[in-house]
Amino acid sequence: MKWISSTIIILVSGQSFANDLISKSNAEVLNKKSYQIELEAGSWASSSTVDVDGNAVEFSDNEGFSKLEGDLNFRYGYSKKLELNLGALFRQVKSTSLEASKSGGESFRLGAKYQFDSRTRWKYSVDVGYKSTLYTNTDYTTTSEIPDGEMVLGDSGSGYHARGTLSYKSLSGNHINGSLAYVGMPNNLSSELVYDINGHLVWESFALYAGVEGVNSMGTDPYTSEPTTKPPQGRGETALYNSINRSYMKPYIGLYKTFGKTRWGLKYAQVMSGVSTDLGSEILVNLAWNSRGETVVDRKLSKFKEYDIEASVIKVSPRGKFLKIDKGLSQDVEKGQRFDIYQTDYFGGNTLVAQGFVQELAADWAIVKLSKKFKKIAIKSGFTARGLEK
Repeated sequence: MKWISSTIIILVSGQSFANDLISKSNAEVLNKKSYQIELEAGSWASSSTVDVDGNAVEFSDNEGFSKLEGDLNFRYGYSKKLELNLGALFRQVKSTSLEASKSGGESFRLGAKYQFDSRTRWKYSVDVGYKSTLYTNTDYTTTSEIPDGEMVLGDSGSGYHARGTLSYKSLSGNHINGSLAYVGMPNNLSSELVYDINGHLVWESFALYAGVEGVNSMGTDPYTSEPTTKPPQGRGETALYNSINRSYMKPYIGLYKTFGKTRWGLKYAQVMSGVSTDLGSEILVNLAWNSRGETVVDRKLSKFKEYDIEASVIKVSPRGKFLKIDKGLSQDVEKGQRFDIYQTDYFGGNTLVAQGFVQELAADWAIVKLSKKFKKIAIKSGFTARGLEK
């Protein structure tokens, strides 16, 4: 019967993998030994600029700025808690009034993300990253010295970030996320605080999300008190680059659709307000491919013979968040002990449904609070609870 159990668990893992592409919260890392390749293409169009005082400056009829970007990102699950990543960005910028454009490799980056242990539906992580551009911008004394048609691809130099992320993930896979990052900017720009708050509604192979991203300047630009003395660069009509203490707020909406190991995504965002930046909108399309790696179910399979206690579910709370099992202190069950919940049958089938931890104890029973759910199966009396030693 053991080979039947193993086969069923492997099938469960394969069925839940596609959902991992959209149900993982922002604080979670990739599965161990898994890797993900993602390509994102974006189009941005500026509608106006905003000066250092926050006043909107409308474009004239012959003015405008746009950019196209291609972003390639590679992520690798080094361990259960650590993820490594590297990426490269290609960019094309275009200035309408100058009838000028420029394209090329913009930057490369690398980073790492660490997820902390959590026995609740709250997830925590920190990540750090380093970025360096593939070009160097030229500062001029006056705008008249800028050669005709010269355009900068962005803010040249190297930068870094350190970010903390907090997520809440429901048993169904829906999640809300919040992050705050300290960013050391290139090009002698002011350091920034970048925030992102979003929520995801997740189905079996489809997800909708919405959120808001924003930047708050730390106000350390050396030209804060005398912005007119800052050396100009060939940036055309845009104020996105070589700015002074920039800030902005950018709401966004998007969706994901999975097809096996592949995920397609579409996102729309619009900068609504800001200082020393551009107002405008962008559309992004992304394609991601993810290898399976070592899933949670795989780790359960490897420990299948190592369970110390086997109990039966005898009662389920109305909302399905708490279970009562028929083993307790007299059978060496301990508070905080982890139990895996299985749907079993008479033919040796074992479908891993959920995971939880003992919250209350008595001599011959225990209350288990669920922390994770692997399958959208309603837990009922008679399900099997298998526990490991603490």
